[in-house]
Amino acid sequence: MAVNFPDWGPERWKDLPENPLISPPHGDVVGDPQVLLPGEHDDMWHMFAHGKGYIYHFVSTDGVRWELAGEWNWEASPCFLMRWEEGWLLFYGRVEGIGGTAVVSIVVRTSEDLVNWSDPAELLRPELDWELEGPSRWREVRNPCVVRISAGSFRLYYSGGTVLLEDTGYEEPKYISFATAPSPLGPYNKLGYPVIGPSLDVPYRNLGAGAIKVYRRGDIYIGFNNGIYRDEEGRSRSAICLVGSEDGIRWEDAPFNPIIPPTKSWKGAFVYQLDAKFVKEDGKEKILLYYNARDGWREGIERIGCSIARFARILSQNFGGTG
Repeated sequence: MAVNFPDWGPERWKDLPENPLISPPHGDVVGDPQVLLPGEHDDMWHMFAHGKGYIYHFVSTDGVRWELAGEWNWEASPCFLMRWEEGWLLFYGRVEGIGGTAVVSIVVRTSEDLVNWSDPAELLRPELDWELEGPSRWREVRNPCVVRISAGSFRLYYSGGTVLLEDTGYEEPKYISFATAPSPLGPYNKLGYPVIGPSLDVPYRNLGAGAIKVYRRGDIYIGFNNGIYRDEEGRSRSAICLVGSEDGIRWEDAPFNPIIPPTKSWKGAFVYQLDAKFVKEDGKEKILLYYNARDGWREGIERIGCSIARFARILSQNFGGTG
């Protein structure tokens, strides 16, 4: 049965005029934002992001003007933030050098105040053949996203394996899969095979799967996927696309993809991963999509911005959120 996709085509999404909102505090990358709205923690906006091994904590009074409130040099790659019981869970990829190989495993830290964090607990390591694919000595599982399936059942979607982008000199994720657990803290059992991978039949994912953020919409799963692809001129790219599934395993691509492609200026080369916030007000609803984008290839800089989709009514089906 075909997925009944919501009306979230590319014409819906409008960039904030203030974009880009955040530049890298260190180096040339800040990305994979995770956002809390006022009322989710306190009366402020909060954002967690990563870059050059750091986890950053930004705060804002309006979701547009952000200030750096904290940073931790945890040798971290992309992160994911979720509420759990009376506190917060921060998942991220931890980079370790082991015998000349860089190994990225997924770990989690806990906090009650978003400031003081526990020691990391390891959840997943790269072990399966497809997770170990890649042209270099990097072995990665990364880009965590945890979704509650039912009471006592959670899925941790993640990316594994890599593909080299020759015009940038770095690698991007090749596959997406998930692991299941009775709690977001684990223990996790891997599905064992990719649910999304590169496909020559999908123009916006012909090199690699990239990463995904998954949300529940009524009885279906909706994912924002930044596929990795080579364009008609042979340049490597990434764009945000919408995918859907009835079971979270077999995914379909929306017919109107991509919804946010690379264009010019601060997002002239790649549009990467994100967080979607669903905001109801005055009988209307809007989706705030915070994401990072890159302005070039080998010499590019990655910054964070926001696009908004506005709706004249409350969306007809409730979302279960990522967490």
